[in-house]
Amino acid sequence: MNLLIDEKLKQAAGLLEEGDADLWLTLVRESSRTHDPILDYIFEGHVVWPSAFMVTRSREAFAIVGSLDALSVESLGTYKVIPYVQSFRESFLPFLEKLGPKKILINYSSETATADGMTHGMYLYLQEILQGTPFRERLHSSQELIGSLIGRKSQEEVGRIQRAIDATLGLFEEVTRLLKPGMTEKEVAAYLSQRIEENRWKPAWDVETCPAVFSGPQKGGAHSSPTDKAIQRGEVVNIDFGLMIDGYVSDLQRSWYLLAPGEKEPPEGLKKAFRVLIDSVDLAVKALKPGVKGVEIDSLTRNHITSQGYPEFPHALGHQVGRCAHDGVALLAPPWERYGNIPELTLEEGMVFTVEPRISLPQWGVVTVEEIVKVTPQGGVYLSKPQKELILVG
Repeated sequence: MNLLIDEKLKQAAGLLEEGDADLWLTLVRESSRTHDPILDYIFEGHVVWPSAFMVTRSREAFAIVGSLDALSVESLGTYKVIPYVQSFRESFLPFLEKLGPKKILINYSSETATADGMTHGMYLYLQEILQGTPFRERLHSSQELIGSLIGRKSQEEVGRIQRAIDATLGLFEEVTRLLKPGMTEKEVAAYLSQRIEENRWKPAWDVETCPAVFSGPQKGGAHSSPTDKAIQRGEVVNIDFGLMIDGYVSDLQRSWYLLAPGEKEPPEGLKKAFRVLIDSVDLAVKALKPGVKGVEIDSLTRNHITSQGYPEFPHALGHQVGRCAHDGVALLAPPWERYGNIPELTLEEGMVFTVEPRISLPQWGVVTVEEIVKVTPQGGVYLSKPQKELILVG
């Protein structure tokens, strides 16, 4: 039995109770090709034929799957499996009629990809099956359930994230010893990629931008790839990097400064900007409590930075991390159209967020940190050891 999957299925049943819903339905087919992202939390493997993974308010988990998929689902030990040979409909409709759910949650959302895993084709398929039944009018979005299911991290999940964080910070320490003028961004990235391979880890996101290495004033955005640009004295270097270990990831950023000839410490203007940056992070972390809206946290940091005369950073303050670098639903984000209603969602205890403001300085580059923090009733708790000073390279 996969203990994490069993844990999440039990959690889902409790969330159905909280949301006054009776059934959560994840409907998929050919899942290796068209993959519902929530499937990773509730099933291990892939299915071919139309398949329904279902959790009920009475804390039972059922799977209606094709007969050739049945054995692999049964081997998990978490689902009561109902196999079929010729017709999914002929097993699915009697199941619904016996259960009689008044509110059925399915995986669609106009606001977040995390809860939008049901394809349009499968939605039409479900509508056709339910034609002429009362269940067709009882379908609702599972966005709220999925947001809480992914967001509320268990002790085991936090432990896995912590292992990825610790390994990433260890590699950052190696970078400090490695950095020198004349190295290119690509050379730094290649070193980190080599260390990933040596340890048999995985990058937390696409290898083209994990790690992302930036030196000096930047033309590209935060998600661009390393270049052949040589690192120079008198510049800030920042690295955006994360690891996947045991199925969970880190996503961290650190900033270095290569001292210019004759310097023993960074210029005063650079030090001031970094202090403002760190103070803005501390403001956010202290406010990370259940019930606070993501937009409120973002505003604390954004307003502090702009009040000190620096430009507004062009992205959300932070996202959740877990099985992927952009995990969960709730965001620490401004009320911009591109984020929809997501910034208005309230935080929940156990959510794990990044906090990653940045200040662009035309003379030196971009100063930024990215910390990983857990939401608690007392405020945020750092899972990453926070960077408080620029890391200096002589």
